[in-house]
Amino acid sequence: MKLPIMPKIQDLIRMYGLSAKQQLSQNFLLDLNITDKICREAGGFKDCTVIEVGAGPGGLTRSLLTAGAKKVIAVEMDRRFIPALRMLEEASEGRLSVVMGDMMKVDEGELLRHFQAEKMPWEEKSKVKIVGNLPFNVGTHLMLKWVRQIKPREGLYAYGRVPMVLMFQKELAERIIAPVDSHNYGRLAVMVGQECHSKIIYDLPGKVFVPPPKVDASVIHIEPLVEPIGQVDSKEHLEFICRSLFNHRRKTISNALKPMGKGSEGLLGDIDPSRRPQSLTFKEFADITNRYTAWPDKKQMDYSEFTNDAGAIREATKKEKRSQKKQQRIDELQKEREQFEKLDKKEQQKYLHQLDVESQPGYQLGEKLKLQEEMDGLDDMSTREMETLHRNLTTSVLTDQTLQKDLDKIFNQQNLENQEDEENDKDDDESEEIKDDESEDEDEEDEDDDKDFEDYEDFEEDEDTIVKKK
Repeated sequence: MKLPIMPKIQDLIRMYGLSAKQQLSQNFLLDLNITDKICREAGGFKDCTVIEVGAGPGGLTRSLLTAGAKKVIAVEMDRRFIPALRMLEEASEGRLSVVMGDMMKVDEGELLRHFQAEKMPWEEKSKVKIVGNLPFNVGTHLMLKWVRQIKPREGLYAYGRVPMVLMFQKELAERIIAPVDSHNYGRLAVMVGQECHSKIIYDLPGKVFVPPPKVDASVIHIEPLVEPIGQVDSKEHLEFICRSLFNHRRKTISNALKPMGKGSEGLLGDIDPSRRPQSLTFKEFADITNRYTAWPDKKQMDYSEFTNDAGAIREATKKEKRSQKKQQRIDELQKEREQFEKLDKKEQQKYLHQLDVESQPGYQLGEKLKLQEEMDGLDDMSTREMETLHRNLTTSVLTDQTLQKDLDKIFNQQNLENQEDEENDKDDDESEEIKDDESEDEDEEDEDDDKDFEDYEDFEEDEDTIVKKK
C-alpha cells in the first residue's frame, strides 16, 4: 500500500532541526531500501497490528505501512519526533497511531486492547508483531521484559505467539542466538532459547546509520515456541540459576552452585558435576531450576530484580528512603526551633550571631576559635552593647519582630539546602545504579548482561497518550 508523496526523512530532520541524542543511544536508519528489506526478511506485515518501539523520524514506520500493516502503533518517548510522526499519521488514513511514552513503562496488553488488536489461539500464527530499532543501552531490558510475559501469557502474549523483530548490536544478537557449548552461550541464550526460536535475519554495517555507531547491528527474529523446551515452575528462579552459574563459567557446575548453601549438589540430579555451565542444555537448566524451586533449604533471597516490576520496586524504595530522610530533617529543624524559642533574648542573639559567622565563605577552624572568644565575651556585654554588635552584623536594630524574621530566614534557608540535598541524593542514587550495572558486567566475563545502562529522562505524556501502567 503506497503512501501519498511525502518529504524525505532527511528533509524532515532538517525541517524540524532533529539530531540523535547520545544519552538515548539514538542512531537513525534513513535508507528506505534497507527498512523495506527488513520488513520482507521479517516475513511481511500484511493485515498485522504492529507495535513499533522507538519510531524516531519515521523511516521504518513508512516501510511498515508500505508493507501493508493493518495498524501501526508507533511508541516514541522523545517528543522532538512527534511533529514528524504526526505528519505521517495524517497521511496514513488511520493506519498509524502515535503514542508518546517510555516502552519500559508501557502496558502492551492495554495498548493492544485499546486499538482492538485481534487475539489468536496459541497454536496459530499471531496477527500482532512487535518491531524496533532498539537503543543499545536498553535493548536487553526490553527484550527480557517481553520474554518474561510468555510463560504467564500476559501483556503481548495475551494476543498469541507474538513474534519480535528487533535490531540489536551484532555482538548482542550473536549472544541471544548462541548454541549450547559455544563461546557466546550464556544467560540470554538460555532465557530466550528455552521458550523461543530465534535467528538473525539481516546484518547491517554501522555506516548505514546516522550518526554511524562504532559497531555493526543485526536484526533478529524471535518467536515463542508452541511448547517450551522443559517446563519451568518459576521463570525468576531460572534467571537466577543462569546468572549464578554463568557468573562462574570457568568453574565446574558443582563448585558454581556451592554459594547457594549446603546440599546444593542435590540440584544436579544425574548431571555430571564436573561439567561447565556452558555445556548445559535448555532442558538441563529447566531441571536444575525446578529442583531449586522445590528445595526446602534454599536461602531466602529477593528475586524482584528478575521480574518486570523491578524498576517500580527500586523507585518505590528510593522514594521511601527520600521521604524518611526528609521527615528526619524536618524533625531536626523543629527540635532546633523549639530549643531556640526556649532561650532568652540574649542567648538567641548569641545563637544568631554564631550562625551568621559560620555561614560566611571561607569559615575555617581559626575563625571558629576566634568566634568562641567572641562568644565568651558576649556574656559580659550589656544589652545595649549586644544590640549594637548584632546591628553591625544584620544592618538593622534587633527587636522581637526582626529576631523572628531572621530566625525564619535561617530555617527557610536550611529547608532550601535540604531540598538541594534530596536532589543530589537522587542523582547519586541514579549514578550508583549505573555504576552497579557496569561493575556487574566487569565481574561477569562473557556474561550476557547489558554493558551500558543509563536512565531515561522522564517525559510527560501528551493528552492523547493512552498508555497506562497497571
